[in-house]
Amino acid sequence: MNPIRKLKSISLFFPAADERVGSVDLSKTTLLGPVLYTFTLVHVIAGIAFYFQDKNLFYRYTTEDGYIEYFTSFFLLATSLYCLYKAPRMDGKWPMAFYYGAAAVFFFGFGEEISWGQRILGFSVPKNLENINSQSELTFHNIHLNGVNLNKLIFGKLLYLGVFIYFLAFPVLYRRMRWFRRLVDKIRFPLPTSLQALLYTLLFCNLLLISDGKKWEIQELLLVSFIFYAFLMPYNRSASHLE
Repeated sequence: MNPIRKLKSISLFFPAADERVGSVDLSKTTLLGPVLYTFTLVHVIAGIAFYFQDKNLFYRYTTEDGYIEYFTSFFLLATSLYCLYKAPRMDGKWPMAFYYGAAAVFFFGFGEEISWGQRILGFSVPKNLENINSQSELTFHNIHLNGVNLNKLIFGKLLYLGVFIYFLAFPVLYRRMRWFRRLVDKIRFPLPTSLQALLYTLLFCNLLLISDGKKWEIQELLLVSFIFYAFLMPYNRSASHLE
């Protein structure tokens, strides 16, 4: 294989050493991608190992307000702040609106993940909300209305349908459909690289080996970390650079 073409294919997965992605100067840290991917990989493998070797350790690992949940919150907040940083640096109203909107969405996810500080600050939940919330906490995703579990419907089935469309379908459409590529480039919508999509899918499937519902705590960390990586190091980075 031509070595130049090989290097070009590798560059789809890792930004070149002399490029900047957002506020991160990759000339100083060309190992950014591998380090971040390894971080998530280690935490997923650890969760699987704990489940099969020590259930008590697995439950401590995935407990509410525990290690995994706080890292999930961190990635949501980091993605929100990154989008907030990028928004005013965009060169058009549509990219700017997209990044401000994304910042709000990820901040909402951050707030939901920590129950809007309920347990951290120690305040009580309004009685009306407590009565319809399956965990009696200040969150919207655990609300039950007329027998409908919003967590399973919106933050479960619909969310993961959208996730796999994002990781698997969107990159293919971007490469093959000119109209879709123009739309994505117009709003500077970051798409995952082939490596990010592959790693996310493989790790997601491996977590299905865990038959306990607590596996979704690790799945959430896997999801938000790879969304952060996709925003930070997108496949279409030439169209997503700061202007």
